[in-house]
Amino acid sequence: MWFMNEERELMRNIAREFVEKEVLPVAQELDMNEEYPRHLFRRAGELGLIGVVYPKEYGGLDGDWVTKMLITEELCKGSPTLNVVIGAHSSLAGGVLNLLGTHEQKAKYLTPAVKGEQILALASTESAGCFNMEEFQTRAYQDGDEWVINGTKIFITNIMVADTYIVTARTAEHYDPVTRKGFSMFIVEKDTPGLEFGKIENKLGWHGSNTGPVYFKNVRVPKENILGPLHESVGAFALSACDEYMSCGAAGLGIAEACYEKALAYAKSRMQKGKSLYDNYQVIRHKFARMATEIEALRALTFGTAMIRDTGVYPLALARMCKTKGYETAMLCANEAVQIFGGLGVVRETGVERFFRDARLFGIAGGAIEPLFDQINMFKDHNMEFIVRQAPQS
Repeated sequence: MWFMNEERELMRNIAREFVEKEVLPVAQELDMNEEYPRHLFRRAGELGLIGVVYPKEYGGLDGDWVTKMLITEELCKGSPTLNVVIGAHSSLAGGVLNLLGTHEQKAKYLTPAVKGEQILALASTESAGCFNMEEFQTRAYQDGDEWVINGTKIFITNIMVADTYIVTARTAEHYDPVTRKGFSMFIVEKDTPGLEFGKIENKLGWHGSNTGPVYFKNVRVPKENILGPLHESVGAFALSACDEYMSCGAAGLGIAEACYEKALAYAKSRMQKGKSLYDNYQVIRHKFARMATEIEALRALTFGTAMIRDTGVYPLALARMCKTKGYETAMLCANEAVQIFGGLGVVRETGVERFFRDARLFGIAGGAIEPLFDQINMFKDHNMEFIVRQAPQS
């Protein structure tokens, strides 16, 4: 591929071997048991697959986003759930921590997170909707040397297993949706009194990713645990979301490729009337041609966007295109794979329907695709497709 070099090839091979030898043998069982893939998470950290884009000072590899996308693609060929728990940890919570954290905060929280020794969660979404922060109800006020947090978050990934939660809360009387001023972010450790959890949701897909509500009941944290400037922390969340959306392109690519390969192997081995499905029916071959075309279009978009991101630019519009295109391509290929497998496609033990279920969630989780289409239009209409952002000094 045009974007490959020796270092990227090395990391992709490490990720590919990890998936083939350690993830695939247990992925189906973990899904059926809805078990959090903790041992795989730790192992990914040991291999350097979590901390690719983070500074060496905090245990990362100082790598690039193209490499990160290659790893994401490989992980999703084996277990989209594993990629989701790593993404919520590294791209979202870790991304905010890296952008806003002081040296002391990064040394304490980011370093073990990058190595996979501790797990992070971003607690932001509320029932008003993740794009509707004006109506968020979680509040924080200062009381002496502490901040007191009250409120509820929903659909938070990595609950109960996370060691540290990055929490958004309104700290100003009014929120300005243009400047995003009015919200702050806080570091809350798992054993803090008043931090409580609801039940883990029984979801269509991403089984074992531990998604559910988080409650803050007079949760007190020291003033040193505010993350970034007072009232102005949420801009970093928007930037980390840009990285998450871009990663959804690579995730969709991994799911689509896994479905394509599974369906192709089956179509060439399933015999009817003395010939394989692939040789017997032109309509089946047309399905593979369409899947292959969409896969390559998504690959070009995803890695082209990652190349731009590696220049220090946040590709606001393109990243959202990666998420929407990633979802559509993954769903297309997963749906066709189930159809080609026929009756076996809906049997859990064959492993095909798992990718269908996991692909479906990408259209909703982390932000539904409908608002993203509107944001793409807004950025393009107002010539805001890209933004160059330096990490704020805390």
